[in-house]
Amino acid sequence: MSSRLRRAALAACAVALAAAAAGGSAAEDHVIVQSGKTFSQERVTLRAGDRIVFKNEDSVSHNVFSRSPGSEFEVRAQLPGQQSPVVFANPGQAEVRCAIHPAMRLHVTVTPKE
Repeated sequence: MSSRLRRAALAACAVALAAAAAGGSAAEDHVIVQSGKTFSQERVTLRAGDRIVFKNEDSVSHNVFSRSPGSEFEVRAQLPGQQSPVVFANPGQAEVRCAIHPAMRLHVTVTPKE
């Protein structure tokens, strides 16, 4: 192994170790599918910093939103086939709904990062 390649490998290891020491585990994606004018789950639990990817596999548009304090967002018009990621940064409870289909509800529990 050349000294240049060895230095590059050592630098990559140092960066990986520093990242691991700096902040626990990486954020996760949780996929919630919209189909049949419903969410694929009624409840989901995630850690602060994780995100939900709302994936519209329905034949109609959706407008996913939350007005829960600390978790406010609005995806706006989401056409069939589109997906929209939303980060949940703050611990707490959130209710996610669809402005077009009021019966659609998802309860999100966000726990603190460990």
